[in-house]
Amino acid sequence: MIEIQIDSKDQPYIEWPQAEGHAGYKRAWIQRKTDESDWAGTGRYLNVVRIDRSKPGIGGNPTDFPIFSDLPDRQILEAFVAAVCAVTGCRLP
Repeated sequence: MIEIQIDSKDQPYIEWPQAEGHAGYKRAWIQRKTDESDWAGTGRYLNVVRIDRSKPGIGGNPTDFPIFSDLPDRQILEAFVAAVCAVTGCRLP
């Protein structure tokens, strides 16, 4: 089972290495939006970004995907990370 953590904004997330022995990781999380930043009108977004664990705060710009389904946050995160790892050949976290 993939470990799902909760960040300081109470958002569920998963972090996993892109290549063993390297500093490059990915982070995927579910974000709730209720203001004008809710550009798709769904209220929930799946975000993914590159992070560098050896340099906290350093990474790329996140990409957000509006969530149109009623699936629970955990199920969306697990399915997304499993699919990305299957396609890229990374090991599941």
